[in-house]
Amino acid sequence: MASRRRGLRAGGAAELPADVAPDGDAALPDHLVEQFTVVSCRLCVDGVVKPDVVFFGESVPRDTVARCFEWVDSARSLLVLGSSLTVMSSYRFIIRARKLGIPIAIVNRGTTRGDADAAIKLDAALADVLPVLADHLHETASHPAPTG
Repeated sequence: MASRRRGLRAGGAAELPADVAPDGDAALPDHLVEQFTVVSCRLCVDGVVKPDVVFFGESVPRDTVARCFEWVDSARSLLVLGSSLTVMSSYRFIIRARKLGIPIAIVNRGTTRGDADAAIKLDAALADVLPVLADHLHETASHPAPTG
């Protein structure tokens, strides 16, 4: 795939704008957009190769939404990582958790739509927070608190 993509790229490595947003979004100059070619799927011939994720503006499959609601319904807490919760496809789970009285924690750079609903809000980069959280969870799992 990488070699096919390199073969389609005109003019070598693309020049990137200096100001890339925290979510990875960036405004590209028209000349870069015009020369961009999407690599097609060899199996579908005309199909676009894309990861199994939902991009901004796309619909989340109904079975995925139903499964997520089930997870929220059975959760003791809800942790939001790196999302502004701007779109309803994500914010609806905050609404559900709030209605069920499930505590919500949010880690994100900047404000989110769910800040007012969060019991804990940490305005920080995930790259800084997640390693510390993983170490803490590992430590907690290694030395569980006594019961009783």
